[in-house]
Amino acid sequence: MRSVSFCSSLVVAGMSLVVLAVPASPAGAQVVPDSVIPVISARTYVSGSVTVIVKGSFQMNQVIEINKPASISDGEMTWLQFGASASASGDVLVTYGEDIGDGVGVHVGKGKPTATAGSELCTGELSITATLLSGHYTCPGVVSYDPSTGRMGQVDIEITFSAKS
Repeated sequence: MRSVSFCSSLVVAGMSLVVLAVPASPAGAQVVPDSVIPVISARTYVSGSVTVIVKGSFQMNQVIEINKPASISDGEMTWLQFGASASASGDVLVTYGEDIGDGVGVHVGKGKPTATAGSELCTGELSITATLLSGHYTCPGVVSYDPSTGRMGQVDIEITFSAKS
């Protein structure tokens, strides 16, 4: 009996923590946790940027503007491209949709070194309004690869982004 009541107390305490951890969202915004595949209406993007910090086998700490022609939501999938893919100055791709599994996909690169993670490694959230997507994700312990050396490594990724439609 005592173990049941102890477990019940843990469940109640855990639920309290979850409630406290849910941030307030702007009026009209839908906040989507990282474990849910969000529904994002079809749209194109006119402005936005990502702040990306990568630590580990390669480094990044910069702000990158959205690549407007390469960023789109079609009602089922979303691709938010910041910078140009494989750019020496750095790029970030954030994807949502069933084709990428559960939740979010995050790809970072700086020239040849790259790292890609999904919801299994990333935690965070996305806020969706009629004209803005904004999100923050941290992805620790992501495997990276540098084809110029043939070496694999490990990085920690943190991104904060917004994309205005």
